[in-house]
Amino acid sequence: MDKGQIIEGKVVDFALPEGQGVLKEGGWVIFVPGVLIDEVCRVKITKLKRNYALGEAIEILEPSPSRMEPLCPHFGEGCGGCRFQFMAYEEQIKVKERNARQTLEKVGGISWEEVDYEGFTPSLSPWEYRNKMEFNFGEKEGELVLGLRPRGRYWDLIDLKTCYLMKKDLTQALLQLFRDYGKSSSLSGYDPRKKEGVLRNLLVRYSSSQELLVGLSTTGIDLPREEDLVGELRKNFPFLEGLIHIINNSPASALIFEDKRILWGKDHFFERVGTINYKVSLESFFQVNRFLSLALYEKAARYASLNGGETVLDLYCGSGGVGLFVADSAQQVVGVEENPQAVEDAKFNAWLNGRSNFTCVPGRVDKVLPLFSNVGVDVVIIDPPRAGLDKKVVRRVSSLSPQRLVYISCNISTLARDLLLFKEQGYHLGKISFLDLFPQTPYFESVALLKKG
Repeated sequence: MDKGQIIEGKVVDFALPEGQGVLKEGGWVIFVPGVLIDEVCRVKITKLKRNYALGEAIEILEPSPSRMEPLCPHFGEGCGGCRFQFMAYEEQIKVKERNARQTLEKVGGISWEEVDYEGFTPSLSPWEYRNKMEFNFGEKEGELVLGLRPRGRYWDLIDLKTCYLMKKDLTQALLQLFRDYGKSSSLSGYDPRKKEGVLRNLLVRYSSSQELLVGLSTTGIDLPREEDLVGELRKNFPFLEGLIHIINNSPASALIFEDKRILWGKDHFFERVGTINYKVSLESFFQVNRFLSLALYEKAARYASLNGGETVLDLYCGSGGVGLFVADSAQQVVGVEENPQAVEDAKFNAWLNGRSNFTCVPGRVDKVLPLFSNVGVDVVIIDPPRAGLDKKVVRRVSSLSPQRLVYISCNISTLARDLLLFKEQGYHLGKISFLDLFPQTPYFESVALLKKG
């Protein structure tokens, strides 16, 4: 096979998280974005690697019935916000479920005959489901732009006019207002390569009761026309709860809260999941799918199977999350969280909901776990970042000898790896289910129950 060669073939598989169709030709495996399983397509080979090739589809000869016309006008520009708009939502679920089962089998050593598999729960809506979005400012040809990064080009920006992942009308109006503010105030967009510019990020969060929080991230500490900006926001967004200025002079590309100033209102809102009310600060973690948070928490609570007498550890607990949700069914719940603001929120939320049996310990999980070596722990709930667990954390959790582990994960690859590590420590997978918290993307949430023995 040669670079530039044109081949015709049928897509036999779909690889995640890259979101590429898989073809096989003459002993080669070829990865091609933008094609679906069972489609016959003409492909141009663009790169040759040692064990595989990359290609681009130049013609779809036999399209799949699951192929859709993308809803968003920015999809064709390569916007990195979502990848699967060309795929019917039912097909997205099938692709993710097949990938999840294969990954757990191949990487995690899972035998499905020994596991109670409870299926894949779709989102109630594949659109406008996010309650949090983070947009980036930048410059293009001397003009301020505001939007999302294209796939594979961290330095570039697509100047978004709309976004269908969050409420379309809300994001459309906010993007235009802040774009106009930046231009009229002669503020430059941040260049991640040169490490210069003023405007960096626009962080938007809102609750199920439509409370709106907006964070504007910049370098430096002064903003021009602050009163005008507040006035425009309040006039156009009656549900605005707060506008927060985030100071971020870090050279890192991430949105980092070096400091923050409340320009108007407050830096938090309140969210309700089931019977529990949560204070959610601008920088605190909270589940982003407004349709599935309750289903996720109920699933975790059912797997924890508490009867009122257990001691529960809730690791990476954020602002209280699952730990508070199950606290009325346990003797005591101890959360562990590294983010200081989230710790403060978790303690407040325990008071707010009258959960006197919930406490939150600040610190890194690997550093805090040894404190519980002489405490009888019955159940551990784990909801780590995408990177999953360090081997040391797996060993220390296992050394506490809890009867049950409830592992919540947004990364099937690291979950599979960690399930194998827990298996070496004597814990086997008893139940698992998946929830599509991230439609139009390759990602989803898993809830797994591990049992000792």
